[in-house]
Amino acid sequence: MERMGRWLISALLGCLVLSVSGCRTEETPEEEPLAPASAAADNALLDETFHIDIRDVQVTFDYFPAENRVDARARLEFVVRAGQTLARFHFTPLLDQPASVSEILLDGERLAYPGGADGRIVTVSGSSQRILELQRPLLGQGLHTLEVAYRLDLSGEYPLFSTAVNDLEGRGNEELFPTLNSPAELACHRLTLRVHGDRPFRCIGSGRVTRQDDGAVQQWLLDSERELASYTVMFALLPEDGSVLEERTIDGVPVRILAFQGGASVETAFARLQTWLPQLQSELGPYPAPPGLSVFLVSEGGGMEYYGGTITSLYALRHEVLHGYFGCSVVMKTYRDSWLDEALTEWYDDTAGGTVYQAIPDAYVGNWVGAYSPVAVGYSLLAYTDGARIMQHLCDSLGGREGMRRFLAGVYEGHRFQPFTTMEFVSLLRDFSGIDYQGRFEDWLYGGQTQGAAAPPADPRRKRPDLTPPRALREREAARRGPQPSDGPEG
Repeated sequence: MERMGRWLISALLGCLVLSVSGCRTEETPEEEPLAPASAAADNALLDETFHIDIRDVQVTFDYFPAENRVDARARLEFVVRAGQTLARFHFTPLLDQPASVSEILLDGERLAYPGGADGRIVTVSGSSQRILELQRPLLGQGLHTLEVAYRLDLSGEYPLFSTAVNDLEGRGNEELFPTLNSPAELACHRLTLRVHGDRPFRCIGSGRVTRQDDGAVQQWLLDSERELASYTVMFALLPEDGSVLEERTIDGVPVRILAFQGGASVETAFARLQTWLPQLQSELGPYPAPPGLSVFLVSEGGGMEYYGGTITSLYALRHEVLHGYFGCSVVMKTYRDSWLDEALTEWYDDTAGGTVYQAIPDAYVGNWVGAYSPVAVGYSLLAYTDGARIMQHLCDSLGGREGMRRFLAGVYEGHRFQPFTTMEFVSLLRDFSGIDYQGRFEDWLYGGQTQGAAAPPADPRRKRPDLTPPRALREREAARRGPQPSDGPEG
């Protein structure tokens, strides 16, 4: 997940009952954060909140760079969870710009929504994220379909269309297509990316990306080739005349790096991966995405990991590539459990580079995981600091880095794409070592009201990748566009 600095935890995610024009609202009674031992209650809350499981996501994006617009059509296949009859989704365009949605079909029947009574916005206690609930009861245990036609109006003056996930803030790909923004929601994803106009583009992304032009339309097909969490699906489209794309094979892994012309050094990125990828494969196992690694390399900021890819600066490159193992293939069940893959990745990367951590003391008491509901989005920033110190405690108990490496390699080998919780991780640790950490984890993460020790100020470079093109590219693009109606003098 996004490589962040060492900040104090943000204020707890609150719950507001929102009123949306033309939609009914639902208020859910406030609930206390659940204890780690209440797995059955957690599962019941997840079912009651999300209602469905998505099996397949297909989206066609028609991108018009000259108009900074995307016309899209999405088709989802899903099943309804036991005891539920109403489908629920996350989908930002419908929530924030309902006029951008032209059609919604549920099992082939057009809904009177937006603007009608076939949908409403609900809020859930413990989460800041709004959910669309369709008001057509679904019966039976078979597959159902949702189809949506909509428009995305892009921002910025440079032609760029890409994912922009930030899991720390709880933002996933629901900004681009309807889905469930949940780490455990694994589905096949097939995206068709079409660019209209004479300007040649380049495309990289998660899984297997193949170019199959449709006449004058540049077209790429992205196939995840397996079930993935939607927030780990990545793509990036850039003009050829403002970008560089290089492909090499490192330790048997195909690596593609796309960058802005005049931006971050592709050679430096390859040099870092030339040692890092072989080390990861030797210590943890084969790189988890057989089609290889796709990197959209930016000049500033931090990074975000995706399945088989990352959007990152050089600064965060190693961290994000390591997340391909823990975060994208070894997946946690909820966002509040996602502290674990962040702590693992922070600790593993730093200690491989020579950083020495002081282990968390047995007497430490914190509630920075328990403070989040299982249905909340985001996680505590203390994952990067106190979480890494917890990993050092485990490392010391396992006899050092080699013992920790063998444990993590076993978790990676045996539990990829099988979402699990924090306390289930503790069970895996007990099975491996015979050491029972349950009481300590309960104290460290769910005990009392304290948030943990104060953390140093964050390094601002870790916040997020900065997708701003170099100044020379922006100036060249402005000259290409010529004077715009708003550019001239007033009057």
